[in-house]
Amino acid sequence: MNAKKSKIRMVGLDLDGTVFNEAKNITDYTKEVLERAMEQGVVVLPATGRPECGLPREMLDIPGIKYALTSNGARVIELSSGRTIYSELIPCEVTLRALQLMNEWDGCVWEVYFDGKVCVEEGRYRFLRHPDMTPALIQYMYDSRVPVKNLFQKIEKEKIGMEKIHMVFEDTKVRNEKMKILRDQFPELDISCATTFNIEINSSKVGKGIALLELGKLLGIRKEEIMACGDASNDWNMLENVGFPVAMGNADEKTKQLASFVTKSNEEDGVAYAIERFVLEEGAAS
Repeated sequence: MNAKKSKIRMVGLDLDGTVFNEAKNITDYTKEVLERAMEQGVVVLPATGRPECGLPREMLDIPGIKYALTSNGARVIELSSGRTIYSELIPCEVTLRALQLMNEWDGCVWEVYFDGKVCVEEGRYRFLRHPDMTPALIQYMYDSRVPVKNLFQKIEKEKIGMEKIHMVFEDTKVRNEKMKILRDQFPELDISCATTFNIEINSSKVGKGIALLELGKLLGIRKEEIMACGDASNDWNMLENVGFPVAMGNADEKTKQLASFVTKSNEEDGVAYAIERFVLEEGAAS
Protein backbone atom coordinates (compact mmCIF):
# COMPACT_ATOMS: atom_id res chain seq x y z
CA MET A 1 0.00 0.00 0.00
CA ASN A 2 1.26 3.46 -0.85
CA ALA A 3 0.26 6.73 0.76
CA LYS A 4 0.05 10.12 -0.86
CA LYS A 5 1.56 12.62 1.51
CA SER A 6 -1.15 15.21 0.87
CA LYS A 7 -3.67 12.77 2.37
CA ILE A 8 -2.02 12.49 5.79
CA ARG A 9 -3.56 15.00 8.21
CA MET A 10 -2.86 13.27 11.55
CA VAL A 11 0.11 11.27 12.83
CA GLY A 12 -0.13 9.25 16.06
CA LEU A 13 3.22 8.30 17.55
CA ASP A 14 4.05 5.68 20.12
CA LEU A 15 6.84 6.95 22.39
CA ASP A 16 9.00 4.19 23.88
CA GLY A 17 10.75 2.25 21.14
CA THR A 18 9.35 4.56 18.48
CA VAL A 19 9.94 8.32 18.84
CA PHE A 20 12.37 7.75 21.70
CA ASN A 21 15.71 6.08 21.16
CA GLU A 22 17.01 3.65 23.78
CA ALA A 23 18.41 6.52 25.84
CA LYS A 24 14.84 7.91 26.05
CA ASN A 25 15.73 10.92 23.91
CA ILE A 26 14.17 12.45 20.81
CA THR A 27 16.87 13.58 18.41
CA ASP A 28 16.96 17.16 17.17
CA TYR A 29 16.46 15.84 13.65
CA THR A 30 13.21 14.08 14.57
CA LYS A 31 11.98 17.14 16.45
CA GLU A 32 12.64 19.28 13.39
CA VAL A 33 10.71 16.92 11.12
CA LEU A 34 7.74 16.85 13.54
CA GLU A 35 7.70 20.65 13.64
CA ARG A 36 7.75 20.84 9.85
CA ALA A 37 4.78 18.48 9.66
CA MET A 38 2.77 20.56 12.13
CA GLU A 39 3.64 23.76 10.26
CA GLN A 40 1.86 22.16 7.30
CA GLY A 41 -1.26 21.75 9.45
CA VAL A 42 -0.76 18.06 10.30
CA VAL A 43 -1.95 17.05 13.79
CA VAL A 44 0.94 15.22 15.47
CA LEU A 45 0.39 13.68 18.89
CA PRO A 46 1.91 11.12 21.25
CA ALA A 47 -0.08 7.87 21.40
CA THR A 48 1.37 6.14 24.41
CA GLY A 49 0.75 3.61 27.14
CA ARG A 50 1.98 6.20 29.62
CA PRO A 51 -0.46 8.23 31.75
CA GLU A 52 -0.65 11.99 31.59
CA CYS A 53 1.95 12.40 34.36
CA GLY A 54 4.39 10.31 32.34
CA LEU A 55 4.22 12.44 29.21
CA PRO A 56 7.78 13.66 28.63
CA ARG A 57 8.48 17.38 28.46
CA GLU A 58 10.80 16.65 25.56
CA MET A 59 7.76 15.70 23.50
CA LEU A 60 5.28 18.22 24.91
CA ASP A 61 7.66 21.15 24.40
CA ILE A 62 7.81 20.60 20.63
CA PRO A 63 5.87 23.57 19.20
CA GLY A 64 2.50 22.51 17.81
CA ILE A 65 1.74 19.45 19.98
CA LYS A 66 -1.88 20.06 21.06
CA TYR A 67 -3.21 16.66 22.09
CA ALA A 68 -2.02 13.51 23.84
CA LEU A 69 -3.42 10.00 23.71
CA THR A 70 -2.56 8.33 27.03
CA SER A 71 -2.93 4.94 28.75
CA ASN A 72 -3.17 3.11 25.40
CA GLY A 73 -6.11 5.27 24.35
CA ALA A 74 -8.14 5.15 27.55
CA ARG A 75 -7.85 8.93 27.79
CA VAL A 76 -7.21 11.68 25.22
CA ILE A 77 -6.46 15.14 26.55
CA GLU A 78 -6.24 18.64 25.17
CA LEU A 79 -2.89 19.82 26.48
CA SER A 80 -3.59 23.56 26.68
CA SER A 81 -6.56 23.10 29.03
CA GLY A 82 -5.95 19.65 30.48
CA ARG A 83 -9.48 18.79 29.38
CA THR A 84 -10.36 15.16 28.79
CA ILE A 85 -11.91 14.94 25.34
CA TYR A 86 -12.32 11.16 25.23
CA SER A 87 -12.09 8.38 27.82
CA GLU A 88 -12.99 4.71 28.28
CA LEU A 89 -12.27 3.21 31.71
CA ILE A 90 -12.10 -0.25 33.29
CA PRO A 91 -15.13 -0.58 35.62
CA CYS A 92 -14.26 -0.53 39.32
CA GLU A 93 -15.60 -4.01 40.05
CA VAL A 94 -13.49 -5.54 37.28
CA THR A 95 -10.41 -3.70 38.54
CA LEU A 96 -10.92 -5.04 42.06
CA ARG A 97 -11.27 -8.64 40.85
CA ALA A 98 -8.08 -8.34 38.82
CA LEU A 99 -6.11 -6.78 41.66
CA GLN A 100 -7.25 -9.46 44.12
CA LEU A 101 -5.84 -12.10 41.77
CA MET A 102 -2.59 -10.20 41.25
CA ASN A 103 -2.07 -9.85 45.00
CA GLU A 104 -1.64 -13.64 45.15
CA TRP A 105 1.26 -13.67 42.66
CA ASP A 106 4.97 -13.47 43.40
CA GLY A 107 7.68 -11.95 41.22
CA CYS A 108 5.51 -9.09 40.00
CA VAL A 109 3.86 -5.86 41.09
CA TRP A 110 0.76 -4.02 39.93
CA GLU A 111 0.16 -0.31 39.35
CA VAL A 112 -3.05 1.53 38.48
CA TYR A 113 -3.52 4.55 36.23
CA PHE A 114 -6.26 7.06 37.07
CA ASP A 115 -6.59 10.83 37.05
CA GLY A 116 -3.50 10.92 34.85
CA LYS A 117 -1.23 9.37 37.51
CA VAL A 118 0.48 6.02 38.21
CA CYS A 119 -0.52 5.00 41.73
CA VAL A 120 0.97 2.14 43.76
CA GLU A 121 0.12 0.57 47.11
CA GLU A 122 2.27 2.24 49.75
CA GLY A 123 4.14 -0.28 51.87
CA ARG A 124 3.54 -3.20 49.50
CA TYR A 125 4.93 -1.96 46.20
CA ARG A 126 8.57 -2.58 45.35
CA PHE A 127 10.60 -1.60 42.30
CA LEU A 128 11.46 -4.73 40.35
CA ARG A 129 14.40 -5.16 38.00
CA HIS A 130 14.38 -7.12 34.74
CA PRO A 131 17.54 -7.60 32.63
CA ASP A 132 15.95 -5.74 29.69
CA MET A 133 15.24 -2.57 31.67
CA THR A 134 17.38 0.38 30.61
CA PRO A 135 18.73 2.89 33.15
CA ALA A 136 16.54 5.60 31.61
CA LEU A 137 13.41 3.49 32.04
CA ILE A 138 14.29 2.60 35.62
CA GLN A 139 14.71 6.30 36.43
CA TYR A 140 11.37 7.12 34.78
CA MET A 141 9.66 4.51 36.92
CA TYR A 142 11.20 5.85 40.12
CA ASP A 143 10.19 9.40 39.21
CA SER A 144 6.60 8.71 38.14
CA ARG A 145 5.10 6.30 40.69
CA VAL A 146 2.84 7.83 43.37
CA PRO A 147 2.51 5.81 46.61
CA VAL A 148 -1.01 5.82 48.09
CA LYS A 149 -1.98 4.44 51.50
CA ASN A 150 -4.72 1.81 51.40
CA LEU A 151 -4.97 2.12 47.63
CA PHE A 152 -7.15 -0.96 47.16
CA GLN A 153 -9.63 0.33 49.75
CA LYS A 154 -9.61 3.77 48.12
CA ILE A 155 -10.49 2.28 44.74
CA GLU A 156 -13.30 0.25 46.33
CA LYS A 157 -14.72 3.10 48.41
CA GLU A 158 -14.59 5.75 45.69
CA LYS A 159 -15.56 3.31 42.90
CA ILE A 160 -12.70 4.53 40.74
CA GLY A 161 -12.66 3.50 37.09
CA MET A 162 -9.18 2.79 35.77
CA GLU A 163 -7.49 4.10 32.67
CA LYS A 164 -5.11 1.14 32.87
CA ILE A 165 -3.75 -1.56 35.13
CA HIS A 166 -0.03 -2.13 34.63
CA MET A 167 2.12 -5.02 35.81
CA VAL A 168 5.91 -5.34 36.01
CA PHE A 169 7.71 -8.71 36.15
CA GLU A 170 11.19 -9.92 37.03
CA ASP A 171 11.02 -12.85 34.60
CA THR A 172 9.57 -12.98 31.07
CA LYS A 173 8.48 -16.62 31.37
CA VAL A 174 6.42 -15.80 34.45
CA ARG A 175 4.98 -12.78 32.62
CA ASN A 176 3.85 -15.00 29.73
CA GLU A 177 2.19 -17.46 32.12
CA LYS A 178 0.30 -14.72 33.95
CA MET A 179 -0.75 -13.05 30.71
CA LYS A 180 -2.45 -16.27 29.62
CA ILE A 181 -4.26 -16.56 32.97
CA LEU A 182 -5.50 -12.98 32.74
CA ARG A 183 -6.71 -13.42 29.17
CA ASP A 184 -8.61 -16.57 30.16
CA GLN A 185 -10.22 -15.04 33.24
CA PHE A 186 -10.92 -11.53 31.95
CA PRO A 187 -12.31 -11.68 28.39
CA GLU A 188 -13.79 -8.21 28.95
CA LEU A 189 -10.30 -6.72 29.13
CA ASP A 190 -7.66 -5.98 26.51
CA ILE A 191 -4.35 -7.45 27.67
CA SER A 192 -1.15 -6.59 25.82
CA CYS A 193 2.51 -5.79 26.42
CA ALA A 194 5.07 -3.25 25.28
CA THR A 195 8.22 -4.91 26.66
CA THR A 196 9.50 -8.31 27.78
CA PHE A 197 8.68 -7.47 31.40
CA ASN A 198 5.25 -5.84 31.48
CA ILE A 199 1.53 -6.43 31.01
CA GLU A 200 -0.82 -3.58 30.07
CA ILE A 201 -4.52 -4.00 30.84
CA ASN A 202 -7.31 -1.81 29.50
CA SER A 203 -11.01 -2.05 28.83
CA SER A 204 -11.66 -4.15 25.72
CA LYS A 205 -13.28 -1.01 24.29
CA VAL A 206 -9.92 0.78 24.50
CA GLY A 207 -7.20 0.97 21.87
CA LYS A 208 -4.82 3.54 20.51
CA GLY A 209 -6.44 3.19 17.12
CA ILE A 210 -9.97 3.59 18.48
CA ALA A 211 -8.92 6.76 20.29
CA LEU A 212 -7.17 8.18 17.21
CA LEU A 213 -10.32 7.64 15.17
CA GLU A 214 -12.44 9.33 17.87
CA LEU A 215 -10.11 12.33 17.89
CA GLY A 216 -10.21 12.33 14.10
CA LYS A 217 -14.01 12.54 14.16
CA LEU A 218 -13.83 15.57 16.46
CA LEU A 219 -11.31 17.27 14.17
CA GLY A 220 -12.92 16.29 10.88
CA ILE A 221 -10.08 13.94 9.89
CA ARG A 222 -10.94 10.67 8.16
CA LYS A 223 -9.40 7.29 8.89
CA GLU A 224 -7.65 7.34 5.52
CA GLU A 225 -5.88 10.56 6.53
CA ILE A 226 -4.34 9.13 9.71
CA MET A 227 -0.84 7.66 9.95
CA ALA A 228 0.43 5.85 13.04
CA CYS A 229 3.89 4.60 14.03
CA GLY A 230 4.49 1.82 16.58
CA ASP A 231 6.73 -1.05 17.59
CA ALA A 232 4.91 -3.46 19.93
CA SER A 233 1.66 -5.32 20.62
CA ASN A 234 0.08 -2.43 22.50
CA ASP A 235 0.30 -0.60 19.14
CA TRP A 236 -1.57 -3.30 17.20
CA ASN A 237 -4.97 -1.68 17.64
CA MET A 238 -3.51 1.55 16.28
CA LEU A 239 -1.86 -0.11 13.30
CA GLU A 240 -5.00 -2.12 12.52
CA ASN A 241 -7.34 0.88 12.60
CA VAL A 242 -5.58 3.81 10.93
CA GLY A 243 -5.37 4.44 7.21
CA PHE A 244 -1.59 4.20 6.96
CA PRO A 245 0.13 2.03 9.60
CA VAL A 246 3.92 2.27 9.98
CA ALA A 247 6.03 -0.20 11.99
CA MET A 248 9.46 0.61 13.30
CA GLY A 249 12.50 -1.30 12.06
CA ASN A 250 13.04 -2.49 15.65
CA ALA A 251 9.50 -3.85 15.94
CA ASP A 252 8.81 -7.56 16.31
CA GLU A 253 7.74 -9.50 13.23
CA LYS A 254 4.04 -9.69 14.17
CA THR A 255 3.91 -5.91 14.46
CA LYS A 256 5.67 -5.46 11.14
CA GLN A 257 3.09 -7.69 9.46
CA LEU A 258 0.37 -5.17 10.36
CA ALA A 259 2.18 -2.27 8.67
CA SER A 260 1.86 -0.80 5.22
CA PHE A 261 5.42 0.44 5.59
CA VAL A 262 8.34 -0.61 7.79
CA THR A 263 10.57 2.36 8.51
CA LYS A 264 14.03 2.56 10.06
CA SER A 265 14.59 1.76 13.73
CA ASN A 266 14.14 4.11 16.68
CA GLU A 267 17.94 4.42 16.80
CA GLU A 268 17.93 5.63 13.18
CA ASP A 269 15.23 8.34 13.34
CA GLY A 270 12.69 5.97 11.83
CA VAL A 271 9.74 8.23 12.66
CA ALA A 272 11.37 11.18 10.91
CA TYR A 273 12.17 9.01 7.90
CA ALA A 274 8.54 7.90 7.52
CA ILE A 275 7.14 11.41 7.95
CA GLU A 276 9.57 12.87 5.45
CA ARG A 277 8.65 10.20 2.94
CA PHE A 278 4.86 10.20 3.36
CA VAL A 279 3.80 13.46 5.01
CA LEU A 280 6.02 16.42 4.20
CA GLU A 281 5.18 18.29 1.02
CA GLU A 282 8.79 18.85 -0.10
CA GLY A 283 9.53 15.25 -1.07
CA ALA A 284 7.77 12.71 -3.22
CA ALA A 285 6.23 9.59 -1.81
CA SER A 286 6.92 6.39 -3.67
